[in-house]
Amino acid sequence: MILALAYFGLILAFWTRAEGGFDSLGAVMRFFEQPEIALAGWLHYLAFDLLIGAWQVRIAQGERLSFVLVLPCLALTFLFGPIGYLVFLAVRTARSITRTAHAFPASLRGSP
Repeated sequence: MILALAYFGLILAFWTRAEGGFDSLGAVMRFFEQPEIALAGWLHYLAFDLLIGAWQVRIAQGERLSFVLVLPCLALTFLFGPIGYLVFLAVRTARSITRTAHAFPASLRGSP
């Protein structure tokens, strides 16, 4: 909540003063040349990375996914956002497939 409030304050105070915009990569680069807008952008990423990380932990707890498997996902989410999210989805999918495979009797899994 603190990050969101700080972000909101920076956007209110500096949005209209910044040059650039979101219509091209060059415009985005100009937009983030202003330190206050760059800080707002950084807070934006932190807030969303923390939100996604909290979601990952809640889902993992609900699905009884080992925290040892989730921890690298959290680090990747914090450092590289969408990559951590994708790795978390892959871990969940792999764990789900493993659990499903073990739910079938050995005769149905192709074991002698």
